[in-house]
Amino acid sequence: MTAPRPLTPDKLAERWECSPETVRQLCRSNALRSFRLGRLYRIPMDAVEEYECQTSASDDFAAGSASTGASQMESGPAMVLRHAPERTQKPRQ
Repeated sequence: MTAPRPLTPDKLAERWECSPETVRQLCRSNALRSFRLGRLYRIPMDAVEEYECQTSASDDFAAGSASTGASQMESGPAMVLRHAPERTQKPRQ
């Protein structure tokens, strides 16, 4: 029996219903095990299953625990904004 082919960030993004850039960020941060072929990321299927088990276990735990923070809206997708790092100017020579 042969191992399943590794997934591209685009294919995994379709499976997880997120953007391919989100998958690439997980690969860059080593949160999702992957390997590179030149500039391209490839994610083994067992790494995908590993990550899904980790995140579903933490999601189950979070759902069963009490929270004093703001609740998530169930009306639709939410937009997450990130603050860009402040740029510093290089000294002129």
